[in-house]
Parts: sequence; C-alpha cells; structure tokens
Amino acid sequence: MPKIKKVAIAGASGALGPHVFKALADAGFEVTVLTRSKKPGAYDLAIEVLEVDFTSMDSLTSALKDIDAVVSTVGGTAVDGQTVLIDAAVAAGVKRFIPSDFGSVSTNPKLDKLPLYSSMANIREHLQKKAAVGELSWTVLACGAFLEFVLNMPTVIDFKNHTATILDDGDNRVTSTSMPLVGTAIAAILKNFEATKNQILHISEVIWTQNQLLGFAKELQPGIKWETNKTQTSVLLKESLEQIGAGDLSMPVILKLLKATALAGDTYGGAYDVTDNELLGIKELTADGLKTLVASHLA
Repeated sequence: MPKIKKVAIAGASGALGPHVFKALADAGFEVTVLTRSKKPGAYDLAIEVLEVDFTSMDSLTSALKDIDAVVSTVGGTAVDGQTVLIDAAVAAGVKRFIPSDFGSVSTNPKLDKLPLYSSMANIREHLQKKAAVGELSWTVLACGAFLEFVLNMPTVIDFKNHTATILDDGDNRVTSTSMPLVGTAIAAILKNFEATKNQILHISEVIWTQNQLLGFAKELQPGIKWETNKTQTSVLLKESLEQIGAGDLSMPVILKLLKATALAGDTYGGAYDVTDNELLGIKELTADGLKTLVASHLA
C-alpha cells in the first residue's frame, strides 16, 4: 500500500488553506507550500515554500517532484486552473490528488451544469479519467457549509443586527463542518490511502436549520426583537441564473446562487445523514454545543 509522506498544498493562504496546512503538519506530513509569490515570514523556515506558475506544466511538474499527494484549497477562478495542476501531478508521479471541492451540494449531479458548480464537476471528471487509466488516485471531501461562515456571516442569521431572511419555511436541514475539522479529515484521508481511494467522502460536524439557530438566539436573548422576512430558494435560484446569464458575476449574485442551492436542504442533499465521520475521525457537535457557539456570536 502506498505511503503518503510528502504533501504539497495549493491555496495555503486562503480561508481554508491555513487549517489544512496545520492539520497536515500536526499529522506528521512533510508539507510543501505552492504559491505564486513568497511572503517573508509567512511560514516557519523549516517549511518548504515554492514559487510556481500555476499555468505552467513545467513549473508545476518540477515543484511536484517527489511529492506523494497534492491538496488544493484554491478558490474562485483558480478552480478551473486545477486541470494544469492535476496534469503536472500525473507527470511528477503524485499518488493522490484532493481537489478544491469542499462544499455542501457541489457533488450533486443536478447542479453539474450550473455556473460555479460546473467548474468543480469538470475537475472531478478530469480526475476520474486520470484514475481510470491508473495515472493517479483522487478523493473529494464533501463537508457541507463551513460552520465559521454560517455563524460569522449574515447570510444565514445576522446575529449582530438581529435580522434574518428565512429560506422557504426555515426548516431546511444543512450540514456544516468547521474548517479545522476539514483539515483533520484531509489528513485522515491521506493516512487511510486505500480506504479513501477514488471516491467522494462526506463529513458532517452538525446538521442545523435556520429555525433552530434563530430559536437558540431568541432563547438566549429573550428581550431582543428580531426582524425576519421570508423568501423561496427556488425564486433565488431563478433570479441568480437570470442575472448570471445577463453577465452579472458580482459577489452578491454568486452568494444568491449559493443560498439557493447549498441552503435548500433536501432539494439538493444539503444534509448528510450518512457520513464517513468514523473513518476520518470527525466528532459530531451536540445541540448544546451548537447553542454555545450561537451564544458566542450574539451581540
């Protein structure tokens, strides 16, 4: 069975990247950071940091020499560019590739043709073709909505201003996992090479609903008046697709698309009732634990 020792990470300075980097280092892997430009003091001197051109096969292949696994946590437009990174990984003899596909419903075939989701679907297809001829193996980690984003951003519940836009009836079930636990799961994937080979794995730290989060907030602060309104995810989806079709790729429109799909509950499978938590060492958060987190975010 192949043993993973050396791991390269792309996107280490993003939102998720630092958590993945720490988990890999803590698990004893030799970590190499791939970056467009080095920033003095960003990493310990013992960490190998390589400047690469992410559009160049030669640059990436050279950087990935002797690397056993690549983890990509890139975001935005860089998701499409992972094809070059995958091809370079094959050329360099990398054994495992974990793409930047850490979402709630990004692996649902119903969404493969939609903006944003199509990029991730194309990357999965590219990896599957490489694996089919034995050129490398892959793992996709579906982790739900990042718990930090759910609690810190006003998209779900605005705890600071005591407002909420309730989607559908507020009972859509959604899986979330904190970013440190995503890092833990990635390290476990690489430790369990055969058991995690060429498949989509699911982890879920907690399943929540908007009504549950709002209920916790009202219970914790009974004297606060909340302002709420309602909208339908189907309406948001239609609006976002029309706006994107008209050329509007602004962040508010992208967020509208994400809300319409990732927070639509069972419509696209946003809650994971069957998971790989045990295999990947993920401990689930209790309702009391979630309530404590909500308490820490109340104004």
